[in-house]
Amino acid sequence: MYKPAPPRPKKTNITRTRTGCLECRTRRVRCDEKKPMCGRCERLGGDCKHETAFKFYQVYKHEVAEKRTVNHPTVRQVTGSETHPLASSTTSEQLPLVGQAGQVETWPRAPEIPQSVILRAKPAEAVMFYSTEWDWQCLASLASVVRKGDMLSIRSSPLFVDIMAAVSASHLSRTSPQRRLLMGPGMREQNFRPNPGHESISQAIYGSVMKKMARWSVQDFGAHPILGLAVITVFCLIESSMGSFQAFGLHYDGAISLIKDLAARGIAQRGQACTLLATLVEIRMQMWWRRVYFGTRDFHRNRPKVSLDPVFSHVSGFESRRASILSILCESHRINNAAIIAHWDLHCHAGSGSLLGDDTTGNLQQMIEPFAQKIRYEKDRLDAWDRLFSLSGRVEDTDMLHATAATLKVRPLHMPSHTEAMDYAYFIVSRVLQCSGPLYSLYTQRSEEMRKRYTEVEYYIHLLLRVVAGMDWQDCVRYNMYTIGITSLLLACLLRSHDPRIGLWCENWLQGCLDGNSFEEGNFPLFQTSRIIRLLNGQRSQERDIFGLFQTVEDGGGSGKFGSYQSQALSSLLVYSRCRTTGQLHSHYVSI
Repeated sequence: MYKPAPPRPKKTNITRTRTGCLECRTRRVRCDEKKPMCGRCERLGGDCKHETAFKFYQVYKHEVAEKRTVNHPTVRQVTGSETHPLASSTTSEQLPLVGQAGQVETWPRAPEIPQSVILRAKPAEAVMFYSTEWDWQCLASLASVVRKGDMLSIRSSPLFVDIMAAVSASHLSRTSPQRRLLMGPGMREQNFRPNPGHESISQAIYGSVMKKMARWSVQDFGAHPILGLAVITVFCLIESSMGSFQAFGLHYDGAISLIKDLAARGIAQRGQACTLLATLVEIRMQMWWRRVYFGTRDFHRNRPKVSLDPVFSHVSGFESRRASILSILCESHRINNAAIIAHWDLHCHAGSGSLLGDDTTGNLQQMIEPFAQKIRYEKDRLDAWDRLFSLSGRVEDTDMLHATAATLKVRPLHMPSHTEAMDYAYFIVSRVLQCSGPLYSLYTQRSEEMRKRYTEVEYYIHLLLRVVAGMDWQDCVRYNMYTIGITSLLLACLLRSHDPRIGLWCENWLQGCLDGNSFEEGNFPLFQTSRIIRLLNGQRSQERDIFGLFQTVEDGGGSGKFGSYQSQALSSLLVYSRCRTTGQLHSHYVSI
């Protein structure tokens, strides 16, 4: 009875579409959309162009941190003088980014990658582009590898030029934060990632060099020993920046095997080899330090002694100021952590508290003594280092912490160079970790006695704050890429301090650094460090001293930092704390 409604007749035979080239759309005719030129434009000799539907932007790092602006509705053009030498024909842009508290930040856009590099149609051009970038930025971070005259001959090798391009592209990716297309409501650093264009090209060149090195025979390593060691050293640098502990360990073991062969042949005594050895030790100590923050209690219990491989002792002339102080620093940290864990194992259990009385003093002294002997040995090593490598710009600190001041006043201490400032910071933190006052304060319940135990350690911490206040933050980001950074040193010292003003000063200082566009310092995630410092200050506001922070589940150092600025996804930590009013020890979990 009822039939479907008849189809609505078409008024015309024209098929309307929103696609097609601009020429056909202007003529209001159908475009066959053939590539690279449609049939009508090819027949009429027209210019076949297509409208771009979407416009993507890449966000890059700028040398100087831009100040925040309140309102920034549009994209602003900047002068061409701020561009890269190889991209002077392109313009730089600043992209408005919504920051914290609704504020808008401007993130300058660095020069774009040439199209031929993106498409990888001309690998030689990609290598040339990133090799120039190496000289422009990366050389400051890798001066110990390639700046010295006896290493310049290696730079003429095509293999080393390629690996230079790979580490340069990796450097650009990590210093050029880019917004993710889908920005979630989570933590701010999760909405940004290293530049994917530079990152993918770095991995491609890196893989190409790896394939070439895999084809090397024993005769090739024998004919080019220093070149082989240099390439493997840069492999270690790339893996350290990507947070890959397993891959780094493989390359480092390979480098040690090669050094043993060089030492047997007498080649390791040369200046080139010693320069590379110092770089290997420095990057290994950085990886050791990053693995400590953060690991589980069991991981810290079983850590072996930090020492250089025996092969280094057979290399005469190998005596690096930075490598020596870093080994002392890491070993002092290991002993200090082991003593804290041993004390909590003896007197406290997870989820419970324990109060130490006078009858436990003897047991505490007995427990501490083995660690105290090891610390005394490290003190002797540090004194010998201080006598051998005296810092020219170091001055004795005469300022003391003023207990009556509401806020901590820190007078900057300026050093002649960034290198000396960092070496002095390593020296100071080693002294902090060798002070036994915080550990001996555990058996007293009197507040005044606790403060006295912290007098020496907080003297050194205050001296470190003066060094930090006198440093240029941009130098820290640039020069500390392949060594232990200053922010992680502050975190280690906060776990050995008692004065709450120290933590507040560190929090304010780091917050000022986060106003820029840096997400890493010393390959350590800055926003993660900032959250941990706020956690420590929150615990201190509850009258608790923090002695240890540990992961709840061992993750082997994380899943790496490919496409991210942090390798570990931290949601909660195990905290070792002591109540200031009662002296009771606690072991509890906190969310971050």
